[in-house]
Amino acid sequence: MQADDLINRLTHSFSDRQLFLVGGCLRDRLLGRESSDLDLATDARPEEIRDRVGDWADSVWSVGEKFGTVGLEKGGTKAEITTFRADTYDGVSRRPEVTFGESIGDDLARRDFTINAIAQSVHSGEVLDPFGGQQDLAARLVRFVGEPEARIAEDPLRMLRAVRFCAQLGFELEPAAAAAIATSAAELRRISWERIRDELDGVMLSPRPDEGLGLTIDLGLAHHFMPELERLHLPEPTRHMMKDVLDHTLETVRLVPADKMLRYAALLHDISKPETLSTDDSGVHFLRHERVGAEQARAILSRLRQPASLIHQVAVLIRHHLRIPYYTSEWSDGAVRRLMFDLGDQLGSAIALAEADVAASDPRDREEFEARLQELRSRIEEIGEAAEIAQMKPLLSGDEVMELLGLEPGPRVGEILDFLLEEQIEGRIATREEAEAAVRDKFGSGGQ
Repeated sequence: MQADDLINRLTHSFSDRQLFLVGGCLRDRLLGRESSDLDLATDARPEEIRDRVGDWADSVWSVGEKFGTVGLEKGGTKAEITTFRADTYDGVSRRPEVTFGESIGDDLARRDFTINAIAQSVHSGEVLDPFGGQQDLAARLVRFVGEPEARIAEDPLRMLRAVRFCAQLGFELEPAAAAAIATSAAELRRISWERIRDELDGVMLSPRPDEGLGLTIDLGLAHHFMPELERLHLPEPTRHMMKDVLDHTLETVRLVPADKMLRYAALLHDISKPETLSTDDSGVHFLRHERVGAEQARAILSRLRQPASLIHQVAVLIRHHLRIPYYTSEWSDGAVRRLMFDLGDQLGSAIALAEADVAASDPRDREEFEARLQELRSRIEEIGEAAEIAQMKPLLSGDEVMELLGLEPGPRVGEILDFLLEEQIEGRIATREEAEAAVRDKFGSGGQ
């Protein structure tokens, strides 16, 4: 069912009730953007909402029925219908004391930004815009409803939401909103890491993640969830000193595809440069920053309550992010196979990160790098699937090694298995017979 068809069905079911399109779906419609799901507000109470849609919707569920919201799905289109609210806040918790309102005006007055405080009646088509949201849409501004400080005090997460809307929509912060956020940034400490993470993910996956991240730094928000970013104003040792590390980092984030793993790897790939900075007569250096950075990224993403799988993937990409840019024709096939083994099914992501990293450094290096990368791609294709190589196991088991050499369990067996795996990765052995011969030659009575 198309969204308009679902609206028509709801219009009929709520023919004797107030029902308005509100929030993001209406904002997107006014902007001419696609919006698959619907948000609506009504004077009906939650139990009545369920009664009115339960006999025809494919499914109905409680999004937060104690907060007045009922969700439904019909023909693949989803809608959330919320009873008018007139919430109050205690200034300590971000959770409101929920109070049902009697009018759409009460409901719009409690909302965060003017561009979200617009309503359209499904019955008459009339648009209600008491706070000038349509004017701000036209001006491409994010403005708080009422006093910015009051809206922030109610729920400090709104500061990050404002940044997210700027990054997603390409809007600017209205000056009073920006000033209030800068003054109130420390209030973000009242918010859980999980909620901060979710808003930050929205910024990271937006069309303008670099601008959104830049706003979090300029407004002092990043200081309270990722202060490491503030320390990246360091000289980047490009040939022409084009930008500092922070500028390079934000551009790298912009250039990688909108994939959560890649965006966080781009954001954190140089995060340890302040700790690894050194200088000598030859210039500025960041020795081993990829290794230190991988561990620092683990700590940062853990703080943000990111999933363990994402943390591991990002750390792997950061740990190896210099290898593809440093590829040369002199690499042996074994070195290419080692790269494929270390990255496995993340090889494609590592290549995408390398392309963005190089492009965000000195653009004049890009053509030469692309030629080397094309050669590397060809060699990888000739060798086979990186994921298969990454799953490679020694051709002999520990028991077989012990039987072959007459060894007891111990570190020596592990050393031999590591040797076998290395030989396989290098392509020097491929069968059990070759593995046995290599073990006898290397570790038998005549070997080490």
